[in-house]
Amino acid sequence: MVGRRTYLVFIKETLIARDIAEIITDFDPDADVICAASLADAQSSLVDARTVEIAFVAGAPSAFLETPLHHSIVARGGRLVLLGLEAEAVGPTSIFDVLTQPFDTSAVMAKLRHHAPRGC
Repeated sequence: MVGRRTYLVFIKETLIARDIAEIITDFDPDADVICAASLADAQSSLVDARTVEIAFVAGAPSAFLETPLHHSIVARGGRLVLLGLEAEAVGPTSIFDVLTQPFDTSAVMAKLRHHAPRGC
């Protein structure tokens, strides 16, 4: 993963995760896109990642923001985009952005462009 941009998609719903992963790959073809369906898988998948560009995570902000995974994403410079009703109820903050549902390709691309690393 050295020198490549890494994105994390931590969403239990496989079809949604795959859709977002494909959109990321279209946006940044040279990136490593990690998909994980569990907190443990997501955390272990970042062990070798030096950086994380953007993490798309389905979950309530109150439950996720204190997890070791959140701390790992932040420590690697990652920006966080949350999905789900709880995240939508809270709305975007300085800590995380929110992808409202239903979403389409243009909505995900807008989040990627907004939070994109330089050079994409």
